[in-house]
Amino acid sequence: MKYREYIVYVIILYVGIFYLFGMYKTRKGFLIEVDEFIQAFFSVALAWGLLIILTFIRGETQYSRPVILLSWPITFFAIALVRGVILKFELTLRKKGYGNLNAAIIGSDDFARSVADRIEQHPSYGVRFIGFIGESKYRCLGKLEDLMGVVSNHKIKFLYVTDKKMSRKKLLELAAFCDENRLYLGTIPDVFQILTTSPNIENITGLPIVSLRSSRLTPFSLLLKRFFDIFFALFFFFILFIPILLITFLIKLVSPDGPVIYKQERVGMGGRVFFLYKFRTMVPHAEKNTGPVFAQKADPRNIKFGSLLRYTRFDEIPQIINILKGDMSFVGPRPERPVFVHEYSKNIPKYFERHKIMPGLAGWAQLHGGYHMPAEEKIKYDLYYIENWSLLLDLKISLRCLQIVLSFSGGT
Repeated sequence: MKYREYIVYVIILYVGIFYLFGMYKTRKGFLIEVDEFIQAFFSVALAWGLLIILTFIRGETQYSRPVILLSWPITFFAIALVRGVILKFELTLRKKGYGNLNAAIIGSDDFARSVADRIEQHPSYGVRFIGFIGESKYRCLGKLEDLMGVVSNHKIKFLYVTDKKMSRKKLLELAAFCDENRLYLGTIPDVFQILTTSPNIENITGLPIVSLRSSRLTPFSLLLKRFFDIFFALFFFFILFIPILLITFLIKLVSPDGPVIYKQERVGMGGRVFFLYKFRTMVPHAEKNTGPVFAQKADPRNIKFGSLLRYTRFDEIPQIINILKGDMSFVGPRPERPVFVHEYSKNIPKYFERHKIMPGLAGWAQLHGGYHMPAEEKIKYDLYYIENWSLLLDLKISLRCLQIVLSFSGGT
């Protein structure tokens, strides 16, 4: 009987802790499986610790200490496994459209269409794009003046505003309409400074002040990031030693005239120029006639196995040396060549801000648009990463990149 009584307190405590940690909220975002695992770990750890303290305070010595000690790992792995399976099932249903809520976009320009594309590419967020409201000639649901009818006819639950010309008065009216009809209203401004910064909200005697958040990369966090870079660079060097020898042999076999390692100037932290190392995948002097250009899919300059090396990202293995030398990190904005940095810095505001930290082998921008994303878009993701850096974000990016490599869904 004593354990039956004890389990009631355990259940109540765990439910309370899980509620406080937001474990019962719908998860959305990037690699939410990692968030789920980490929150389960800390939630169970806190609940278990509180149980130990409460048991000690009440002086209850009749419970077996080995049972109490073993309850933490058993509970954690059981909860993580069950919740992981349920989350996977939920995401699968969302991707197939089950339970997704209808959304419409107020706007009609290219930016509005790009937002629509993002929503349609990620159905796991639980939102289904229906169409545009306004003057759009493509998938137009109606004009803004007919909003009530559009919302009712199409059962819209989410409204996103991308129209930069909308007046403040109209926005306030729209907010009141959504509040009355229990609709979610989101504004997605195409303003560069807003997209690339995360505001802090403070208040001075009740007056709200919105300030722009600076980078989280403090000297201590940079030191911590560097420690993990060195540790994992040494780890992967020993793990990949045999593949490195094999790739070296194949490159010399199919293209004996050139070097195995290709060096190329890139711009790093603080604007310092360094040599980035890659396994050579092209013929020697590939840019002799063209000058500096981006690589293309099925590039005719590739040597045998060159396309395969680029597709699998194995050509980037030598950048482990760059990481050990301190030129690069595992995660950060991808380094560009000096000629492109000079061009972009003149035409793109805040472009040089991306050089506040070490460039990376894997980047936040590459996960959202690939290597051929326009520089104007790429810088938004790079600055978001700098301003929102955390070890957890680095872990998520690394895991996602590892998943891409292992699934051979690479590219140029």
